[in-house]
Amino acid sequence: MRRLVDSSCHTPSVRADRPLGRLCGGLRLALVGLAIVLPTTSTAVATDLSGCWTGSWESCTSGHSGPLNATFTRCGETDYRVKFTGRFLRVIPFRYTVKLTVVEDRGDELVLAGSSYLGRLFGTFSYRASATDGRFTAEYTSKKDDGTFRMTRSSR
Repeated sequence: MRRLVDSSCHTPSVRADRPLGRLCGGLRLALVGLAIVLPTTSTAVATDLSGCWTGSWESCTSGHSGPLNATFTRCGETDYRVKFTGRFLRVIPFRYTVKLTVVEDRGDELVLAGSSYLGRLFGTFSYRASATDGRFTAEYTSKKDDGTFRMTRSSR
């Protein structure tokens, strides 16, 4: 039994009486080409952010700022667990961990996003960041605050 192309497919160049095998010769060639290319394409991120970073944070809402350190640990092909430590008002230490996921790989720059709940007092913070092998910049937002993290790789 020969299968015929459904005439309701709305493709002007498709004829309903043409066998599927002859109609799809170009499509078959494209699929073979795609099958050759796909195994060599990787979803792995080339830039690895793992390690220690140092810099500062600044609140755009209050103007407060302070030192900031981070340790990036890779957890899969596109996820990082990031431990942030820093100081607020020069003397009050803080630390928390957030999972950042690579949402776009631009070759030499990664775009990451994530969020973390920091308790009822501070609420949920959302992050959108860009990073290269040596620079990390993140914008953060929450119900009560928004600001920026700026960091570079450290040698510690």
